[in-house]
Amino acid sequence: MAEANNNIDRTARTAGEVQQNLAESLGYAEEIIWDLLSQEQEHILLQKLRELVRDPEPPYGSTESREAETARMKQIGANDKIRNTIFNAVWEQRKYTNRQSLTSIIYVMVANVEDVNRAENCQSFSCHPVFRGRRCITGSSGTSSDSSNCCMVFLDENGRVYQSWASYVDTNELPAGVMIAPERGIYKMVNGRVSLDKYTTPAGTTNRKVLGYLDTGSAIGGFAAACIPVAALLTLPVSAPLMAAAGAVGLATAGYATARSSVKLMDRSQHEQSINVSDREARGHWLGVIAGAVGLGAAGATSVMSAATAAGQEVGAITQLTVNGMNISSIVISGTGVANGVLDLILKYQDGDDVTAMDVLQLSASLVLFTHSVYNFRLASTIINDTANSKIGSYRETLSNRQRRAFDKVSKETIRIRGNTKGKLDIIRGVNEVPSKQQFNDLYKINKQLNKEGVRAAFAPDGKGFVLNDQVTANAADLRASVQHNQGPDILGQVKQPIPTTHEAATSTKTIGGSRLLGPNPTALDGPEPTNYAVGAFGLQLSSVVVGGVVFVLKDYGEMIFTHIVNAESIENLITSMAERLEPEVFNFIMNLTRTFMDTMLEELTTVLKFFIATESVMYRILKFILDNYSAAAYDLIVEHTMDILQAVRAYYMALNPNSLSELVKRCDVCEGYYSICKL
Repeated sequence: MAEANNNIDRTARTAGEVQQNLAESLGYAEEIIWDLLSQEQEHILLQKLRELVRDPEPPYGSTESREAETARMKQIGANDKIRNTIFNAVWEQRKYTNRQSLTSIIYVMVANVEDVNRAENCQSFSCHPVFRGRRCITGSSGTSSDSSNCCMVFLDENGRVYQSWASYVDTNELPAGVMIAPERGIYKMVNGRVSLDKYTTPAGTTNRKVLGYLDTGSAIGGFAAACIPVAALLTLPVSAPLMAAAGAVGLATAGYATARSSVKLMDRSQHEQSINVSDREARGHWLGVIAGAVGLGAAGATSVMSAATAAGQEVGAITQLTVNGMNISSIVISGTGVANGVLDLILKYQDGDDVTAMDVLQLSASLVLFTHSVYNFRLASTIINDTANSKIGSYRETLSNRQRRAFDKVSKETIRIRGNTKGKLDIIRGVNEVPSKQQFNDLYKINKQLNKEGVRAAFAPDGKGFVLNDQVTANAADLRASVQHNQGPDILGQVKQPIPTTHEAATSTKTIGGSRLLGPNPTALDGPEPTNYAVGAFGLQLSSVVVGGVVFVLKDYGEMIFTHIVNAESIENLITSMAERLEPEVFNFIMNLTRTFMDTMLEELTTVLKFFIATESVMYRILKFILDNYSAAAYDLIVEHTMDILQAVRAYYMALNPNSLSELVKRCDVCEGYYSICKL
């Protein structure tokens, strides 16, 4: 991506500070982190690339001119080509990991300085994404997951593949400057600080600069040498020594260009870039090689024929035809090269590496990643909380004193029964949907009656009015008409539940959809959770769920389920979704089957696969298999296929094994590890 080279981050942060933030988001202590995608999950990688290389959006709220639309569509087409190039390069590396994709993304900063010691503190730098893929593993058994001190594959934003970190450092196509990168291409935190390496990029080395001067000098010499025979064709006086000198310079330029084109093709092949003539850059190199070889051959043959003639030797007709044929071939091929070169210059000028849109594209591509991740150097919960506080505070300031009292009471009750994060989101939905601030006046007017009847109002989870004792939903106007004027249905009479107790008493009630999850709010417990639990998992374990009127206590399904939760909110949503859609006996069957799988198969799978399997993943796979194969079956039939379900889910995870059989691994010639290559 040429635009990457011109994308300068002018924020107040230094390159080292940005790398520290990225390491905190993308690394984990001194471990080597991988993202695993199965061979059926290529859409996830494509989605990541769409986030990495974003398409320009049409202007919002204004009409787009035809010229702007044409430019935008052209940019989108260029983006598609970039994404496809990167995707094909990354997806191809599955050959090292048994058709599964094991990659991780890092970022390389290039500071516009020459002093390596100043680079980390530089505030002017470009940012370049690099994919790291697993290649070698320690041990010859083929079952290891340890890739430390082993070769890894690196893929840059141009789709170039490097077989080791040293290869990337020595042969990358980054702009001139000093690159600041995680040590050996791995984000590692040592005592809370990321380990960084700094190198002068190849484009900034003396050898590359000298090579650039040679390229420029040869090009100028070639243009000058080309003018001499043109002048001779136009019958302008050209001396023999000048013609001889022009011939020597021309041959030298052709030879140098042929060599450079050959090296470029070899370089593209070594880095797994396309060398097909359909590729614009490769086509130019092929034409350079072929035209140079044919042209030098024709020049040599012509020189030999001229020398023979000068020596008084007779040149036969066949020889003359051969030399003429070589010269005609050279004309055709070199003419094609000229046309192709001019066309490339026009296209590159139109696309333009210095076009501002390209700069913007590269800036977008290098800085959004946190969705495998997460974007915020802050926790998502912190961002949500700050945003919610600002939104709620701004709305509250617009209320009168009476409205504010009612609003505060409803808000406190909402947070009390649903927790800080979800409660504030429900408040925001509520204030967005409340048709009039008068509703808070209505609640203020009937406050005494509500207290007398033991009823408290909170914002409804869907933003549609208020919910009484977390049971009955109503709007404030209807509620006031019923309580004060006995108009309409008896709303308070419909409230059968007592006021929900607070989470401090560990008995709060939370309504989600049509089912209820009973117990302490997972995100609002006091005191620390066990260290082997994910945030919120311990509170979820102490909860219960109502399914079709039947209460299931979650802790009855064993501790193993909860110690292997990665995201408590995700599995909470999965459980409540099952509670809303399944019969009680099917819900209980899936929960027990998840427990059985975790108790009997998890250890074996972890030993073989060498990666963490989350409870929510297992539960989802069991649910999906049942829905795909037994959605119309009776409960008894589903139970009869218990072992089929367990084996199917086990087979799914075994299919994700990135390692090959031990007899297929080969010893690496570069590192101490072993690798295997499979057919894709």
